[in-house]
Amino acid sequence: MKGSEKPMKVYISYGNTADQVTALRLQALAAVNGLTVYVPPAYTRRDKRQFLEAESAQKLKDADVVLGVIRSGLSESCRQELDTSLTLGKATIVMVDPVLAPALTQRFGPNLLVIDPVHPHQTELGLVEHLKSLNAARSVNTSLLALGTLALGLLIFSSAE
Repeated sequence: MKGSEKPMKVYISYGNTADQVTALRLQALAAVNGLTVYVPPAYTRRDKRQFLEAESAQKLKDADVVLGVIRSGLSESCRQELDTSLTLGKATIVMVDPVLAPALTQRFGPNLLVIDPVHPHQTELGLVEHLKSLNAARSVNTSLLALGTLALGLLIFSSAE
């Protein structure tokens, strides 16, 4: 990273507590690569919150990029985070399990990326195409591609376990 460049801030929203492990792995990998990453606490996924926790709301507002990871279901907190991200016009990718995709397509539309561990090459191509459509700055696209590829790898490996 160049001297005066600020690290990119990434907010990782995850579906429910079962998806937290993937989110935390992504956080660690992204931090090693110079990104500032926030993952909301697990307790925010346990109940139907009426509003975002103050710290999460501020971190979401400050984020350059939002990555959603939904493999096991969509909690109310995750839904609120992703809806807020889209409302704020953040560069957003919602990575979802193929089983859940039909139920989430209408809500997240072109921001939805189906992670198919059986066909990882198609998923990676979909990620690249999605990034092209974001019309975000090159550094944002590069970071999103890196995060998305890391997420794809983690999801493929975790499905094999």
